Amino acid sequence: MKNVQGWRKIEIVSVIIVVAFMSLLIGIYYQSKTERGNIRSLCSGWYQMKDGKRIELELPCSVTADTEGKVILYNDTLTEDDRGLIVSTRGIQDNLEIRTGERMLYHYADNQFQKNKQMKGKMWADVRLPEETGQETLCFIYEGTAGRSLDIQVPILGSFSAIIVRHLQASAFSILMIISMLGLGIVAVSIFLYTRHRQLVEKRFVNVAVFLIICSLWCILDSGLYQMYGKHSAAGSLVSFYAFMLMSVPMLHFIQNTVSKENQWIPEIWILLLYGNAIGQGLVNIWFAVPFKNMLFVTHLILFTGVAAMAILLWREYQKHQTQELELCLKAFGVLGISGVIALALYWMYAIYWYDALFQFGILLFISFLFWGLLCKVSNDIQYRMEQDVYERMSIEDRMTGMKNRKAFEQQMDQIEQDVMLLENALLIFIDIANLKTINDTYGMQIGDEAVIRTARSIQAAESAACEQHTECFRIAGDEFAIVVTRPQKTPEEWKQMIRNEMKKESGNRYPVQLAFGCSYLRKADGTRLSISDWKMQADRMMFSHK
Repeated sequence: MKNVQGWRKIEIVSVIIVVAFMSLLIGIYYQSKTERGNIRSLCSGWYQMKDGKRIELELPCSVTADTEGKVILYNDTLTEDDRGLIVSTRGIQDNLEIRTGERMLYHYADNQFQKNKQMKGKMWADVRLPEETGQETLCFIYEGTAGRSLDIQVPILGSFSAIIVRHLQASAFSILMIISMLGLGIVAVSIFLYTRHRQLVEKRFVNVAVFLIICSLWCILDSGLYQMYGKHSAAGSLVSFYAFMLMSVPMLHFIQNTVSKENQWIPEIWILLLYGNAIGQGLVNIWFAVPFKNMLFVTHLILFTGVAAMAILLWREYQKHQTQELELCLKAFGVLGISGVIALALYWMYAIYWYDALFQFGILLFISFLFWGLLCKVSNDIQYRMEQDVYERMSIEDRMTGMKNRKAFEQQMDQIEQDVMLLENALLIFIDIANLKTINDTYGMQIGDEAVIRTARSIQAAESAACEQHTECFRIAGDEFAIVVTRPQKTPEEWKQMIRNEMKKESGNRYPVQLAFGCSYLRKADGTRLSISDWKMQADRMMFSHK
């Protein structure tokens, strides 16, 4: 009951958080026109000056760099009403410089952590327009390669909060991927805790959870939003690089926990390679000041070969065993490999900054396949364990009376023998239906069975009335029962009287059932302890002496 109430409280808190989150989003979507309606695209009004002539341009467009490798664009459509607004654009990867007249408003400079073109491509240049806006011409200067064209994107203009909302909208896919990864990570941890509670320890859920958490950390710290507005963006970039270098380690442990023992050394090789790569790049950066961006290809090479090797390993395992679990793992690594190869091609061949979105989507599909396989396996394991529990309960339960049987009684004796040093004392009561044979001969076997059931009910009712916390009742033979009380509070005479009273209630005006009792304490009055066999023998002899 307490667990149910606890889950209800968690559900109520979750509902409150969801409602608050929706309210925040509604506030963002329906904010005033001064916040969102003022955003406009600066797609027109741009021009170049060539040979003293003004050449009009409409953005977005491709523009060929001059002999110095520069592309210079002008815009004189801004007015005094635009003062204090934010102009935002991409193009940092092309060494973007923004000016009004002779005044420089923006020029990107690396912090302590150097970034490559792909990393810069994720960022926006956000500039607040100065007081002289409307009087001076806005100028964008890009640097490329002489004679080669640059793709110029459309800048936007608006208030700071409106620009932030637009950036969030542009990053919506990555944000959704991060939330999905974190959500799946929480689910993985929850399932692991549940299965451990059911004594089904499945470490691979922990592997998945750690992998998703590290992936989420990488996605957050590598995002353009964090690089632009993060307080410690240099440190964040360093952590994101290390997260990227090591995030595959948990999944290699996942493979180790999946394949047969004779092949577990194969994932271990790539685990050591990844750790060695992370340590090695750190040392090279410290000793020789080589930027991490120049060593990124090493990490990509290890990851690519690792995914290929794990896919081959899983394929060989699947050829041997052909289980659904291995099949799903193989498909998962196939999806990850394809998305990774495409992402690397976009990264190295085309220097496209949104390569990570494709890789994130591939990771999500990869985890979905693995998750489904794990859930199917755990579901089957839980079903098997439940069936085993049912069989176990049936094996220690007397079907006629619902009481525990002789097997359970002997298990209880073994447990008491193990814990005997911790027990102050224990009481054993044997109960025999002295006239069961007479009842069977006189009234028939069915009435004899009823006598057994009535006796069992009387013993169980006495157990409830006694309020002894450590009491177990057993039917150990056709006409014999046993009560074991550890840390007894009531005397044997009190137990006898309670059982007889309950027996009178059960019998009513029907034939009487005569009971014989035998009792014995585990420890004598002087504190010496009987052996388990002597303890049982003493109670048994007393019972037969009263028949």
